[in-house]
Amino acid sequence: MRMQKEEKIVVVLLLMALGSLAVAFWAFAPDSSDQDSSFGSESQKDVSSSTSIIEGRILQIKPTRSGGNLLIELEGSETDIFVPAKSGAKELLSRIKAGDRLSVRGTVSSYQGSEELVVSSPTDVQVLAT
Repeated sequence: MRMQKEEKIVVVLLLMALGSLAVAFWAFAPDSSDQDSSFGSESQKDVSSSTSIIEGRILQIKPTRSGGNLLIELEGSETDIFVPAKSGAKELLSRIKAGDRLSVRGTVSSYQGSEELVVSSPTDVQVLAT
C-alpha cells in the first residue's frame, strides 16, 4: 500500500508540528532544579493581587533616577516599598525621613524578581513615630 502525494505532505506537516512543539516544550519548560522556585513564583502571582500592610522603621529613601518615583527600604522587611510619582512620591518625600516608623498599605507586586509593595495613594503611608 503506497501513500498518495497529499498523504505524504500531511505526514510531513504533522511531523514538523510535533517537532516544533517538542522544541518549544524543551526551550520554555522550567529546569528540574528550578521546579521548586517556579512553584514559589506562582504563589507570588496569587499574592500580588492582594493588599498588604507593612510596618517598620525607614532605613533608606531613594528617589529613582528617572520618573520621579520613590523607593523606601524598611528595617526588618525584605519587601521594598515603591511609590510611583502619580501616587504622591514628591509629597511623601517632603514629610518622611530616615528613622521614621511607617505603616504602609499597598499591593504586592514583583519587579525584576523581587517583591515590592506598590503604594497607590500618599494616604496609604502613615507616619507612626519620628
